[in-house]
Amino acid sequence: MVEVEDLEKITGETEIASSKGNQNKWYLNGRWYKEDGLGYEALAEVLVSRLLIKTNVRQSIVYRYEPLLRGGKVVHGCVSENFMEPDDDKLISVERLFQACEGEGAAKAILAYEEPIDKIRYVVQTVEKATGLVNFGQYLREILSVDALFFNEDRHFHNLAVIRKKDGSYRECPVFDNGAALFSDMKKDYPISMTEEECRKKIRSKPFSRDFDEQLDACEMLFPAARFRAAFTVEDAMNVLSEFRGIYDEAILRRVEDTIRMQIRKYSYMFS
Repeated sequence: MVEVEDLEKITGETEIASSKGNQNKWYLNGRWYKEDGLGYEALAEVLVSRLLIKTNVRQSIVYRYEPLLRGGKVVHGCVSENFMEPDDDKLISVERLFQACEGEGAAKAILAYEEPIDKIRYVVQTVEKATGLVNFGQYLREILSVDALFFNEDRHFHNLAVIRKKDGSYRECPVFDNGAALFSDMKKDYPISMTEEECRKKIRSKPFSRDFDEQLDACEMLFPAARFRAAFTVEDAMNVLSEFRGIYDEAILRRVEDTIRMQIRKYSYMFS
């Protein structure tokens, strides 16, 4: 257990963004620690990251559950290894990249386009021109596929990012920050009294459309070769969830299990 009150709390966009901007986060000895802020973000981070191992996502961050001691109280949290080279790499959000290259942030710039497919094309072209990356569209389709599959509602332009290396070149950022997935926000939007069906009807996606499938369909049209593939099963998810028994309420575990079952069924074409 890590006592986080003695660590320096990280704030602002200079570091990795947290889900909905509400998670406290700290950095120590090459590891990131994040505290639950709205519900069961740590569970969502751990489960999604463990299931992504059984997909064709090229790079993703693995999280593990970590109880944190803050103010004399044990709180839920998670920890991950740093994925950047110390003193060499710099995380650059797409929002900040647009501000530097286009004179305005990406969220504002895409308002010039009405259709999600045009917004996505514009963002991909701008990022690739600014960074020299040639497969950002494939990378974006991977991320939006993950977001649709796991109902990550918080993929704003501050946690969609690239990494600038010391020599000025760029590389893709591993998939990270899925704490807002699986209806984890019980405090504001998805109280545990809501059914899975009610949560499903309420949730909205980001950043190109408020509909997950509309974003995903646009990416599939633009980048048909970049197909997302998953090989995990409901049993894989249940094995991870079993590790959280006694940590989170059973009602939370049931909601997450039901959501995974429904999403695997809905997106069966993604699975081997």
